[in-house]
Amino acid sequence: MSNPSRKLWVLFVALAIVLALPGFAQPPGAAGKPEGPGIKEGTDCWQTQPGTQATLFLPPDACGPGSKPAHVTVALKGVPLSVADAKACGCQIDTKITYVDPHGNVLPEKTVHAVKQVTTLINTADTCVRRTKNAKFHGKGVAERVDIQLVQLSLQSEKPLSCTYKVGPPKTFTICVTESGPQDTGTMTFTPTTLGKLAKGNVKLEQLHITYDVTFIAARGSCADLPKGALFTLKDQKLTLKNGRRPGTFEQVSP
Repeated sequence: MSNPSRKLWVLFVALAIVLALPGFAQPPGAAGKPEGPGIKEGTDCWQTQPGTQATLFLPPDACGPGSKPAHVTVALKGVPLSVADAKACGCQIDTKITYVDPHGNVLPEKTVHAVKQVTTLINTADTCVRRTKNAKFHGKGVAERVDIQLVQLSLQSEKPLSCTYKVGPPKTFTICVTESGPQDTGTMTFTPTTLGKLAKGNVKLEQLHITYDVTFIAARGSCADLPKGALFTLKDQKLTLKNGRRPGTFEQVSP
């Protein structure tokens, strides 16, 4: 049994990562409630969608001493934030309830044979962005711009990345992309198509400037285990995200 109220905001974002200019994800949402002529400040929780890629420039020694510089394209996937981090961001957490019989088998539903109920908290968001001001509407079709900042980011390469060296054979690594240090300010616009207590309209990411780290761990390792397993890190890389052709909707930033 799961809580069905989660609404994913899928903003198809086109980017291009370069280790110093990456590319990356597509989102979902959650949080920020339309009230009267506007939407309150709040946190949007995004989920990276399949097909996200990053074009990276690996400088010399990025994969350890003696590694050669290279341009590579990496497919990325989201690594869900921990439940604690997701709650701290204000993300909506789903609840899954399972029932277990006397032999430890999971039952499809609660029955007279169930002896134990197990509750699991689930988060699927991997990116957390804060809207730092209210969106106050000034008329139908009039866009309202608000400031936003990255709070949390958690991505991982789909497949191991191969690095070559001046001496010796190639080595492979999993790479992790996470937020780094103070974040710059970006902007998002809300454009109402209807007004009233439950206004409707479109949401568009204008641009989001982020600073991120790229951490190399053992091939086929999990970025969910960071900082454990970190081998090398490229710190304070820069990226600007922009919205693709499909905007989000007010409903998708509502709880």
